[in-house]
Amino acid sequence: MKIRNATLNKIWIQRFDAYARDVWFIWGSNSSGLEEFFRLISGEAGEDARADQLDLPDNIGIVSFKKQQDLYESELKKNDTDYLNKIDPGTQTMTFLEDLEKYAGLIEAFGMTASLDKGYRQLSTGQSRKLMILSQISKGVSCLVIQSPYDGLDPKSCQEMNKALFHLHQQKTQLIIFVNNTGDIPSWCTHVGVMSHGRLAHQGGRQEIMGILEQKLNTQSPDFQASIQDLYKSRVIDLKKNSDHKEQTPLVRLNKGFAGYGGVTIFKDLSLSINQGDHTLVTGPNGCGKSTLLQVITGDHPACYQNYLKIFGIQRGTGESIWDLKQHMGIVSSELHRNYNVPGTTLHCIISGLFDSIGLYRPYNNLQEQKAMTWLGRLNMDREACTPFRLLEYAQQRLVLIARALIKVPRLLILDEPTQGLDESNRKAVLNFLEDVAKEDLCTILYVSHREDEYRSFFNQHLRM
Repeated sequence: MKIRNATLNKIWIQRFDAYARDVWFIWGSNSSGLEEFFRLISGEAGEDARADQLDLPDNIGIVSFKKQQDLYESELKKNDTDYLNKIDPGTQTMTFLEDLEKYAGLIEAFGMTASLDKGYRQLSTGQSRKLMILSQISKGVSCLVIQSPYDGLDPKSCQEMNKALFHLHQQKTQLIIFVNNTGDIPSWCTHVGVMSHGRLAHQGGRQEIMGILEQKLNTQSPDFQASIQDLYKSRVIDLKKNSDHKEQTPLVRLNKGFAGYGGVTIFKDLSLSINQGDHTLVTGPNGCGKSTLLQVITGDHPACYQNYLKIFGIQRGTGESIWDLKQHMGIVSSELHRNYNVPGTTLHCIISGLFDSIGLYRPYNNLQEQKAMTWLGRLNMDREACTPFRLLEYAQQRLVLIARALIKVPRLLILDEPTQGLDESNRKAVLNFLEDVAKEDLCTILYVSHREDEYRSFFNQHLRM
């Protein structure tokens, strides 16, 4: 791979060379131009890219959030749930792979052997990403370009992913991997690149560049953290109205709960009670049912009607309106992110959180617009108000969805891996902000995470699935 004087939007790559058997990890913050560099190398930029020289491998495999989104949307079109009178599990996992016998060892290394008979919609976010990597590898590619392979994976799966990628390196597959977090850069990689302000600021051997990168991170300031805390401090008087009334009835009560897909049980005999102020952390390996549990609680899985489940003291399935319940919830999840593919601006996306809709379909007043603009200002995204939401970078989309969930100050804030796709600075800023929310008793947090570095002291209840 050879690049000379390449430009794409606001980035300029003066020089980049990657040779066969190289393992490059390219690191950058969310605003560094990392995603544009990925689009350049992956070929997704198309005619928007300009370069004196842009030589990419002929036999290249690409694993990206965009391709994962495209696959998800393709599976949605094939959904026959209404005709089957049960949840359609989706295309069988093994059909995405070629030569199962040849790659059996690698499939096992990825921890996907037991998932070959599952449908695509039965896979967790992390499992679907592993499937995409395996699908590319099974086609015999000589170069694999991957966007954030560790995002959405539990610690064990991260280790499995690391071992599998190292195995590919030993098999002489060229790897170019883009990450937001320095902790994802393994000791066995050969080269590291650092994106900063739209430039490939540093590149070279791992040991040399990691030293430079460590110095760079020590001097960064989390502007998002300070500004988002200021936003809430300025609104404490209004928000306290929600916390002054102590609700004795549990916000969530699930007794011996169960759920599954296509006749396959995902979890059973699970009991959970969340009172106001019980900030709850949910952890567990990929595929154990964490996201499914949240879907049951939010009413997005039919098992919510089959369980003994009370939300805000109301038994599900007794004639209540799900929208009456959801108006007291703020939700951020990978599924919401995938489903938010409707036309609309960034501003409209945040305002839609007031109406619990994917997209904005009703008039809004000046006060509501002002609230949304305040959030955009605190995200340092004022200029993106009129930008179509789907044209934002992935990490920017995730930050906007967090603002969408919080704009109405919900009684229950449900977060399914909300920091996925965020760099270290923004990840810490969001967690610090949530800690302030917990201290102010503004809402009760239900949080799903795979990452050990996201465990904070304000979680006073921990459900291990």
